[in-house]
Amino acid sequence: MDASIPFAAVPTTDPADNEPITTRQPRKVTFPERIELLIDAATARLGPILIALAFLLLFLTTFCYFTVFIPFHYPQCEGEEGEGQSSNAGYIANMVWSCYLVWGIIANYYYAVTTPPGSVLDGIAVENEDTTFQDVLLEMETYTEFPPTCKRCHLPKPERTHHCSVCKKCILKYDHHCPWIHNCVGHFNHRYFVMFLTYLPIAGAYFMYMGIGPFLLLAQLGDGDNWPYPLPRALVAFSIVLAGAMSLAVGGMGCWHWYLTLTAQTTLEQYNNNYIKDICKKKGDKFTNMYDFGVIGNLLDFFNIGRRGHYPWYTAFLPIRIPPIGNGKRFEKSGHGFVLDFGTDDDDMV
Repeated sequence: MDASIPFAAVPTTDPADNEPITTRQPRKVTFPERIELLIDAATARLGPILIALAFLLLFLTTFCYFTVFIPFHYPQCEGEEGEGQSSNAGYIANMVWSCYLVWGIIANYYYAVTTPPGSVLDGIAVENEDTTFQDVLLEMETYTEFPPTCKRCHLPKPERTHHCSVCKKCILKYDHHCPWIHNCVGHFNHRYFVMFLTYLPIAGAYFMYMGIGPFLLLAQLGDGDNWPYPLPRALVAFSIVLAGAMSLAVGGMGCWHWYLTLTAQTTLEQYNNNYIKDICKKKGDKFTNMYDFGVIGNLLDFFNIGRRGHYPWYTAFLPIRIPPIGNGKRFEKSGHGFVLDFGTDDDDMV
């Protein structure tokens, strides 16, 4: 939408007949706002570096696993004489499970990075340069009678939509901006982000389990002893420590996001809902989330399966592209939402 919208100057006071019409001077940017702008700019520029670093670390740990850990535990399957069919069966099962975890991590991370989270202009027909804000507003009003307007990008805001100061636009079902994916977590890539946070700590814990033997071997060998694997010992030790740290950090974040998913909240909504819960408690009311269909219902909606879904149940275990339910501009309600009365000047909906 390239067309500019003309605005007429509006006087701040009623001028005298011989005085020129003046407009309000633009507000000066405060020091905290400047700091916030610098952080947003740094976050935007840091994203590609973090993505490259993430893929490098994933490659290192994967290479360590398949060239050190697997040969350590299954030497008979790597060219040496072994114990026969039982070991071969364990080797095959381990390889299938390991490849599944690697697939889950790489695929979901790639989808989270490359999938647009969804913006207000999705689905809006911009056919020519004469398209104006009024045209967009008229089309957006098909979702709600009186849509609120973003004060920053000056576009209508569907429900659960928030403005991202890093991406400089409103994001559908906005959760947060993640520099590690150089993208916002929103309606269309939320599943991939949460599943990445699920696969990674599981794989990290399994990596550490498989790395116990090689780590003990590292501790026993001296500087002059032969290390029979292609990856240097320092990188193997670093990979094990890295897997442990990432399992704890990402696992904790994953637990938090699964709690939000099972309660049908985003990160922003959780903070707002806690604030409203306190208000409800003071008023003697009980707060309920209008988007909450219960743990099972929320889980089915998250994977786009079940009664309101469009895919079979087993797709929940496949790291493939599965779009979410709906277009992110209108959400089905559980029927428990209500309007809080904060006074005559506020009609915010819970």
